[in-house]
Amino acid sequence: MFTITAQDRHGIIHEGRVRKLTPRECLRLQGFTDSQIDTIFSLGFADGRIYKMAGNCVTVPVVKEIGKKIKAVNEKYRIVE
Repeated sequence: MFTITAQDRHGIIHEGRVRKLTPRECLRLQGFTDSQIDTIFSLGFADGRIYKMAGNCVTVPVVKEIGKKIKAVNEKYRIVE
């Protein structure tokens, strides 16, 4: 999937037409779970605000994997005093 930003408009082809991604779809692409998404919707944010939040966040699964790599390298080259 391409980068989701707060100012771009993204869509997918559905039944031969381009349709806008829903706020839920944008949040899922960013790695949020359905329970986290339900919490966001329960807070009463407007769709425009949710699109902006999705566009401004980092993708959680990607950051998690980067953290694992950093930890592995740190453990490999740890200096023992």
